[in-house]
Amino acid sequence: MLKLKLSLLLCVGAVLLLSGVSQRHALACEFIEYSNYTEIAPNIFVSASFNLAHKEELLSQIALGQSRVNTTFGQMIAHPKVVITTNESEASDFGANKYASALLTPLGQCIVLGPEGQNIDVIAHEYTHAEVHHRVGWLKHLFNVPIWFNEGVALLVDFRKPYLLENIDLPSKEVEFVKNNEFNFSIGHYQAARVLVDSIDKSDLYKNLDKLKQGQDINSAFAL
Repeated sequence: MLKLKLSLLLCVGAVLLLSGVSQRHALACEFIEYSNYTEIAPNIFVSASFNLAHKEELLSQIALGQSRVNTTFGQMIAHPKVVITTNESEASDFGANKYASALLTPLGQCIVLGPEGQNIDVIAHEYTHAEVHHRVGWLKHLFNVPIWFNEGVALLVDFRKPYLLENIDLPSKEVEFVKNNEFNFSIGHYQAARVLVDSIDKSDLYKNLDKLKQGQDINSAFAL
């Protein structure tokens, strides 16, 4: 029995490393209930330094972010854990920056919101990552969902000014470069990702994600 448990732990560790997610960060989120973070609503945890006077405002922003995803793509079925941090140091404990990060692992989905990411745009963005991961499954998400597509789809519900189409002016060759090369998470690459997904039918996102789950590649599933 002990050998089986050790084998399972080693397997989980290996796949976390393969997916580029730190075991420490993923496990910190997985076991958040046993930390000094407080659950203020189902699956929503705040750090000990969070000012509970802002609880209702925070929950309202989260509800608005969820609603934007539901309105744009259809009803979500993912139920990620959401971890609220109050400073960059706390966020970094979960592998996040001052805005946010989505930990997408074989264990599930965890959204970490930094001090500057507790708003409807970032929340909707991260919930979309969680939903895509949940619907496709960890392995297909890892190998069949390009980062540019993942980020582009999330930007369809993220209305921050740099990522609105009317504020993007990129040559087509730069857009194609992002599609065919490593994504570097710069503003330019995010903008290119937004352009690359502009033709997809938002109402068919979930149906087409199921095609990915069944084995189709991104281009055939979404007619890109």
